[in-house]
Amino acid sequence: MRKVLILFLLSILFFILDNVLMPFLAIKTIYPSLLLVFMICYSMVNGKWEGLWLGVFCGLLQDIYFTSGFGLNALINMIICIIAGVIGDNIFKEKNLIPVASCFSLSFLKGTVLLIVLYFLKINVDFKDVFFIALYNMVISAIIYKKVYKLCQKEYMQKRWKF
Repeated sequence: MRKVLILFLLSILFFILDNVLMPFLAIKTIYPSLLLVFMICYSMVNGKWEGLWLGVFCGLLQDIYFTSGFGLNALINMIICIIAGVIGDNIFKEKNLIPVASCFSLSFLKGTVLLIVLYFLKINVDFKDVFFIALYNMVISAIIYKKVYKLCQKEYMQKRWKF
């Protein structure tokens, strides 16, 4: 129960920071998504099943501001977190290189899918913005990944089987 509460509070915190603080740290209107980086890092450390639920919840939070297609962020985040979980199953989680590179790739994938959907909805977004947002997310993930990894090593965050 404590684990769920911590994930809920962290997701809400990153969501608030994304919408309140991050626009002030923008470089030419481009700023990172702390919530997306947190989801990807958490999914890599804990696997696809836990990442799936966190991705759906965080996607629904993001959909609050995405009125053009409610549920789209939840679906895309779910897929991104499953991919991140599969990547996390096949890497050494103590190292930073693969998770940071994967965060760039998955952020770019999410931005590209959203760009395609927005194109069909007749909303114009510049493709180079997707690249720079993914690059900014990669820089932030280099900072966040180790903290998420340490958090997930805490005893109350571990899954314990009781028979």
